[in-house]
Amino acid sequence: MFHLDNETGVPVMPNLPPVQSNTTKWFTEGGNGVPPSWPGSTWFNITQAEMLNVLADAGIDPDKADLSQLSKAIKKIISDDSLLIKNNLSEIKAAGPAAVAQTLVNLGLGDVAHLPQLTGVVGTSRNAKMSVTAASATATFTADELIVQASLGGRQYKLSSFNKTINLATTGAGGMDTGTVPTNGFVGLYAIYNPTTQISALLAVNASSVVAPEVYGGSNMPAGYTASALVSVLPTSSSQLASVIQQGRRVSIVGASILSGSGAPSSLATLTVSAVPLNTTLIRMSATVGIIANDTTGVLEVAANAALVASKRVSLGAAGTGGTLSATSYMEMPVVDNSRNIYWRVQSANIAYGITAMGYEF
Repeated sequence: MFHLDNETGVPVMPNLPPVQSNTTKWFTEGGNGVPPSWPGSTWFNITQAEMLNVLADAGIDPDKADLSQLSKAIKKIISDDSLLIKNNLSEIKAAGPAAVAQTLVNLGLGDVAHLPQLTGVVGTSRNAKMSVTAASATATFTADELIVQASLGGRQYKLSSFNKTINLATTGAGGMDTGTVPTNGFVGLYAIYNPTTQISALLAVNASSVVAPEVYGGSNMPAGYTASALVSVLPTSSSQLASVIQQGRRVSIVGASILSGSGAPSSLATLTVSAVPLNTTLIRMSATVGIIANDTTGVLEVAANAALVASKRVSLGAAGTGGTLSATSYMEMPVVDNSRNIYWRVQSANIAYGITAMGYEF
């Protein structure tokens, strides 16, 4: 590419004359009364200036022997500026999360807005915790890392430094999905996520009489939120969250008596533990047995099913008769098929017995 360099040229580009027509016109060799086109120096000067400016923008000096300079200049401008390859599209990042998400969609890469989404299990978390020290409509759930998902087996996202508050007195993101809080029951808490805005929140559902699914399955997900994960199932008291401590998927509650009695030996009986939610997979409890009257031994047996799987015993033996003795033991009992059922029996005549629920896992 080179400029005019013979003796017919001038060192300064002449002023451009006024525009004669805004209609695009094309060159012709003339004929049938139409004269041949003659662009004059104006058109050549404009064309030469346009091409020289392309070279100048690319930082390339004109070289009369190089006939590929215009091509090189265009490629260099694209490489250096238009796509900002060296800056890794930093101007899009600077425009904010919405611009980044939309750019990925435009490129057909909307599914990879978060590269870590290809591994992990929905609801998996690290250092998830919550503490409600007194009955309250609000509580804060935190986790260093948390995985939410659009559906079971669907697109997933890894959220970091999750720190969100739930307010059961409101509805929508940050509150109940719909309706009112159960007076004395349970609520499931979901971490929900909007991939377009990259905003997350908590959403509560009534879980008093249903098993809350691992991914939100209701019809009241706030607009734009497409991914979720069950992060908690908590008891309510007087339409507020009851006092609890949650660590991971392990919830500790204020001790609740679920069995109390005395008397002769009994056959194996079913006990439905209403102090824990239907999502419960394991109940943590304390069991107490005491000898009364003149008996010398006492046994309370608890199991996960009628076949006495996972059976645990609290037993007490005493030399001599008379007086009162008791023993308490801590135990964990798996729960079969979200039934909240455990099985129990006593094996001595004159004993008192009791079981207190202390917490659960879901």
